[in-house]
Amino acid sequence: MRPVGDRLRRQGLLMRPSPTTVSSRERGRSASAPRRRRSVALPVKVRVPAWSAPGWPLSLALFLIPLALVIATLVHRSTAEAPRLVVSDRLTGAPVPGARVTVGSRSLTTNEAGEVEVEIDAGSGPIALGVLSDGYAPVGGTIDPGSAGRVAVALRPTTVRGRLTDIETGAPIPGASVSAVSTNGAGVAVQTSASGDYELRDVPEKARLRFDAGEYGVIEEAVAAGGRLDKALRRTIVTGIVRDAVGAPIAGATIGVPGGAAFATTGADGAYRLAGAGEAGEVLVRAPGFTDQRLALPADRRLEVALQGEQIKAVYANSGTLGDPARLGRLIEIADTTEVNAIVIDVKQDTIYYESEVPFFRDVPGMITPIYDPAELLATLDEHNIYAIARMVVFKDPVVAEARPDLAVKDEVSGGSWRDMNGTAWVNAFKKELWQANADLALELANLGFDEIQYDYIRFPSDGDLTTADFGPDYSEEARRGAIRGAVAMGSEAIRPTGARFAIDLFPIIALQGNDQGIGQTLQDLTPLADSVNLMIYPSHYEEGNIPVDGHPNDFPAETVAYTLERAEELVPGSMPKMRPWLQDFDYPGAGYTTYGPAEVRAQIDAAEQAGASGWLLWNAAGEFQVEALAPEA
Repeated sequence: MRPVGDRLRRQGLLMRPSPTTVSSRERGRSASAPRRRRSVALPVKVRVPAWSAPGWPLSLALFLIPLALVIATLVHRSTAEAPRLVVSDRLTGAPVPGARVTVGSRSLTTNEAGEVEVEIDAGSGPIALGVLSDGYAPVGGTIDPGSAGRVAVALRPTTVRGRLTDIETGAPIPGASVSAVSTNGAGVAVQTSASGDYELRDVPEKARLRFDAGEYGVIEEAVAAGGRLDKALRRTIVTGIVRDAVGAPIAGATIGVPGGAAFATTGADGAYRLAGAGEAGEVLVRAPGFTDQRLALPADRRLEVALQGEQIKAVYANSGTLGDPARLGRLIEIADTTEVNAIVIDVKQDTIYYESEVPFFRDVPGMITPIYDPAELLATLDEHNIYAIARMVVFKDPVVAEARPDLAVKDEVSGGSWRDMNGTAWVNAFKKELWQANADLALELANLGFDEIQYDYIRFPSDGDLTTADFGPDYSEEARRGAIRGAVAMGSEAIRPTGARFAIDLFPIIALQGNDQGIGQTLQDLTPLADSVNLMIYPSHYEEGNIPVDGHPNDFPAETVAYTLERAEELVPGSMPKMRPWLQDFDYPGAGYTTYGPAEVRAQIDAAEQAGASGWLLWNAAGEFQVEALAPEA
């Protein structure tokens, strides 16, 4: 069997003494004289005492349960020579003077060279040996009687010192918390001084140092042993105020790191505090009713922002328009010559109008029916500086419902799919597989380059014989609202990292009544999740008595828009900048309904703008609009 010392040496635990440290008596021995080596006896088992977070106190008794055994021997037998212990710093190799050495019941101290002579009675058995010093982990073992020569002991330093500074300015970082983290958890923390200095004692082996430096964030770094660890840190907290062009604070603005890793929202005073910015070089600043800004972060991570007001004014392009270059050209001409600066592009209604790569929809037969190339379309719109909104119908999805009956609303009477008053099958908004599929499509559209993704029919059905519809065991208002809120949140979160905006089309009745009206939508739930809220304020679709006017709302276009937006603001205070209503640019075919000409369309536009909405969208299913109602391009 190999000596214990040889086995430990192979494991890197023992240090061979330098040949230059052999005693003068040994140097005088004849080279022909026989030599016998004797190893210091070491315990077979080495146990590491538990590290106590409140301070890890060290005592002389610790040599009985050593933290680490690092005693190496190269002993040359001499009947007249007592062994000499040489104690050094394991990290630097420097001697450790004043180290306390315990041999049995005796206590000794190393000299300035880190040495001490240990006398052992020849007739005694192995004697317990312990070595400890302030700032070092103690070691222990046993030593045999009759041992001679030099015994090298390397102590592991347990004190780490260093300084924290600002990477940009070199200024010290005071008041930061520094602690050691090991498998037993975090130890007691120390605070950096006014000069940024710290000293952390009793650091366990293979621990990590954790620096919690407030606006500089929290970082951890491995430390193999004691010594010095200086860190130059960069601020990760971005602070500032967002204002409008005249200096008024903007509440509800978002400041985010591109990629969606972190974002913050301004308070009523326009102030924000963005954590987690890390090494980001820029942020995206966005507020409803204002132009987005991508801004470089200054070195001090303090960013004051002034946003310019913006109103999105759009017309709608259906699939027929998108497939006809002449009709699409007409809408582009409207945008080039009037106040219109955006077009709502149909991307999904019953089918998807381009070659989507979303697996869920590609697996549905007949779902992909290409009409246009999104890249070419967006390039054309970009040439004309037109804001591109992708409109996608979510839960009125008859092709999916027919192909996947397991995802459709069931009919309790027929046992098949439930159908609305027009015979259209709907998918069931409680099915999370549908949430994910539509979120995937929204993400694809954002990555294609659309400026905004608009969810339409983000609701449960509202017409047809709902008494036979089977949505599942819980069709309560709470459950309905939870489903719609969940689907909207999933879509919003999916596209946030892309920088695209997210909008939702909602029934205006929910603003008038305040509850979900059986369809799962409420302004209270959904407004916080969207960049824009598009209430479909078509006066012809209201019923008499919905708003306080003397007659049918269709005869009062301005009043209908103004009252609905007023009620929305009452339900969700501060939401007006997110409001971008759909307005009526068509005639309702019912008898007795007033036709809508340029005056009626303009009255709605003026009411929306006067209420403080962030723009408006004109709806005409045929893609024909009253150009006379639009102001010329400024």
